[in-house]
Amino acid sequence: MTTVARPPATGESLSIQNVVKKFGDFTALGGVSLEVPSGEFFTLLGPSGCGKTTLLRIIAGLEVPTEGRVVLLGKDITPLPANQRPVNTVFQSYALFPHLSVWENIAFGLKSRRMDKAEVERRVKYGLEILQLERFKDRLPHQLSGGQRQRVALARALVNEPQVLLLDEPMSALDAKLRAEVQVQLRRLQQQLGLTFILVTHDQDEAMAVSDRIALMRMGHLEQVGTPDEVYERPRTRYAAEFLGAANLIKGLRLPMGFEASFGKLALNRTPPWDEGYVAIRPERVRLSEVEPRQNGLRVRVREAVYRGAYQEVWLETRRARASDELRESLSSSAMASSSLETRRARASDELRESLSSSAMASSSLEPCDIRVRTAPHPTFQAGQELWAELPADALVVLDE
Repeated sequence: MTTVARPPATGESLSIQNVVKKFGDFTALGGVSLEVPSGEFFTLLGPSGCGKTTLLRIIAGLEVPTEGRVVLLGKDITPLPANQRPVNTVFQSYALFPHLSVWENIAFGLKSRRMDKAEVERRVKYGLEILQLERFKDRLPHQLSGGQRQRVALARALVNEPQVLLLDEPMSALDAKLRAEVQVQLRRLQQQLGLTFILVTHDQDEAMAVSDRIALMRMGHLEQVGTPDEVYERPRTRYAAEFLGAANLIKGLRLPMGFEASFGKLALNRTPPWDEGYVAIRPERVRLSEVEPRQNGLRVRVREAVYRGAYQEVWLETRRARASDELRESLSSSAMASSSLETRRARASDELRESLSSSAMASSSLEPCDIRVRTAPHPTFQAGQELWAELPADALVVLDE
């Protein structure tokens, strides 16, 4: 098979400009703007109802935006119908003709455009080769596996030589093992061809595996756009942190030199922009030890440990910080030293009242926090075991909201 070098991304291939889509009183897209460079594998990621498929259909020309424009290579294609756009879509169902062979399915679109027979032969041969389907060319769709049917759908789209290939959750019907294999194949194909691919998926692992960049969507808006490592390692919001993988969200208060959670103080690499808010840390970034860490260590108890083969998942109970405990101990000592019972009572009452007042906000807002950890499968941990957990400052992400 001929290898085609992937061209570098050269400027904007696709520009989504303030696109709004309304269905009656419901706003599916609330002013989305995106720039996708040529040759990029770009993924629209989000749960059902977030607007990702609606945006894909607008790019394809299957939906008309209420407001905004779609610009491809400098040309406004918003008014163009789907069949006049240099864009092809691979749907979740693949939409293969059951009575046509693999060869005929791939050639169908070319023939419908009344293309020269020799050109049809050339393109279909190329599609069969690039997707490694030569030995299946005479088979009918029902004689193919799910992965093979998907490759036929891809070949049928690619032989039209689109400038942008749209993928509407094409791997969702595959089993987990096959899906992982197809993800690698799809990524390799995109790099080989150098085409702009835009994928719609709700699968976080799939998005991470294939994408150059990811746009995380929520309720018709873009929550965060970035490379897979950017959106995973440095999420901006609680939604981004929780949707893209597992995350420990820790609520606390900003301090002059750090952050105070229910279990104690933590050093951060970034000063929070709020007085009260959240920081996040991924389970695999938490370190467990029998020895107290130099910084950001907390004493914890194992609540549950689950062996998952390649790793071990551990849930830890933290000890809630109680600022009034030390105060009460101090009050008890000072009371014993006082010669007057009334003085002792008055002093204790005043100081306790002041303490409770100053800690009211913290006690009401800093709920107890458990920590989830992913660590090596050995040594195994047991419920009730006490140890130290380290939350490295460079792994704690200050969330903007």
